[in-house]
Amino acid sequence: MTTIDTIAAAAGAYAVAAALITMLPGPDTAVVLATAIDGGRRAAARAAFGVATGLLFWALAASVGLATLLRASAELYGIFRLVCVAYLLWLAARSVRAMVTRRVSGMGAATSSPSRFRIPWGYRRALLTAVLNPKLGVFFVVFLPQFIPEGVPAFGMTMLFGSIQAAEALIWYLALGSIAGAARAALTRPAVRRTLDGLAAGVFAFFGGRLALDA
Repeated sequence: MTTIDTIAAAAGAYAVAAALITMLPGPDTAVVLATAIDGGRRAAARAAFGVATGLLFWALAASVGLATLLRASAELYGIFRLVCVAYLLWLAARSVRAMVTRRVSGMGAATSSPSRFRIPWGYRRALLTAVLNPKLGVFFVVFLPQFIPEGVPAFGMTMLFGSIQAAEALIWYLALGSIAGAARAALTRPAVRRTLDGLAAGVFAFFGGRLALDA
């Protein structure tokens, strides 16, 4: 088998595994769906790109050794984990506040900031959710290298795998965001929206709590 065939086979195997992992519900799924309901399809599309960018960030971090360093240092990992927990709990608190005050569309106003330097709302929130997820760093350090063939440069393969996973995530979350955006009229009814806000708060709190208890 030639080097190209080996790389293609490894990329295909990783694409299947990454697709299955991408479709598992998690904070990224919650933030894309919440963004779709808050801001519609365009905001959800920005959120999908935010998740994909976050995956590319972790692929690059793993390629240059930053993710390995983070995992190897108990102090650094602990500090970073606490920051991630705080962010997830902050998202949960925002969802609870929206549920209590029955704010159906107020957050959508953030998508039209006049500042040319401001990262668009939706993209920003999803990007932070993906970047502030140490589990992704561990994933790229522990899981991804298992698919890299011997004798193939690790940097190039890591970035290739990261790009594949980012593309799959982009397609998946664009589809989810589009479906949720299309159903926005029904989902933003006060009673339904309060329920969804409560579910989103529960998801963010669950993953934040699980991460806080992670050894």
